[in-house]
Amino acid sequence: MAAAVAPASAEQADSPQVASRNVPDTLDQPAARSSLASRSMLSALATAGERIVAVGVRGHIVYSDDRGQSWQQASVPVSVTLTGVCFADAQTGWAVGHRGVILKTVDGGQNWSKQFDGLRAATAIVQARELENPERVHDARRLESEGADKPFLDVQCLDRQQVVAVGAFGLGFATRDGGNSWTPSLALLDGTEQRHVNVARLLDGKLYLAGELGMLLRLGSDLQQLESLGEPYAGSFFGLVVSRQGSLLAFGLRGNLFRSTDAGASWQQVELASSQSLTAGVNLSDGGILLVDESGAGWLSLDDGQSFKSVKPTAQFPFAGLLATAEGGGVAVGVNGISFFEPGALR
Repeated sequence: MAAAVAPASAEQADSPQVASRNVPDTLDQPAARSSLASRSMLSALATAGERIVAVGVRGHIVYSDDRGQSWQQASVPVSVTLTGVCFADAQTGWAVGHRGVILKTVDGGQNWSKQFDGLRAATAIVQARELENPERVHDARRLESEGADKPFLDVQCLDRQQVVAVGAFGLGFATRDGGNSWTPSLALLDGTEQRHVNVARLLDGKLYLAGELGMLLRLGSDLQQLESLGEPYAGSFFGLVVSRQGSLLAFGLRGNLFRSTDAGASWQQVELASSQSLTAGVNLSDGGILLVDESGAGWLSLDDGQSFKSVKPTAQFPFAGLLATAEGGGVAVGVNGISFFEPGALR
């Protein structure tokens, strides 16, 4: 979840208020080329086949074909902060970010096109309200008047045609046609009470969501049939991991970590020897689970999330995203770009 550590300057640069002061609109201004793109704030990363693709501030998207040793910058049509990325296959992927941006690539992350933004999102919500709940159209029209100021925070690829994006104030949109059209989830908007949805993960055909104020939810892939999974603590959740054994791990502020072995029906707190906020997690190729925190420390479990021990990256700084490697290690991204957890350190 990138927003937890995104720099304030990036937030300000993305705002429509800044865009209106005789400077290019970040929704229309392509990301600037920079030799330091891979060393700037990066928020999330994913694999496109054997390629690694990472997204971050000012519309930066970088990719590596040599396991993270060198990076190339992609062509991106916007300069907003990007917060999430996923790939359905080696060529087809989506990225989301501030101002309601949704981007698509069909060449493995080298070139991206804009499919959607916050202006179109607000209009789609108004149209959905008019059809399903006309008495609440006034609230939806307020979204239109506020402009494209609400970020998507995560994106989940179900396949090449079906993708779900979630974000601030309970925003949720899905496509079933590869991104040609995007449909809002009024169930999510209403059921969250406009709390931020920070992450979405898939388990047994259902989306598991985590966000503000202890919010844990389960949602059908059609963005209907929203269920609450309880609120095991009052703070925000920044991430979810679905283990290979089917356990759920939800984590967030001040080292709070909770585990469920019954698809979210009940949660047990897992003790962690840290009070740092946990920001990302991933299943490792050997079956372990790796979490990272805002200090740049790593936390490794070899027993399906029942206990964790401290592990160190090659370079330590606040992390926002994490990816497993085929060799048994991990790649982390954050405020200073890219770092690694070597396989030998994860034992």
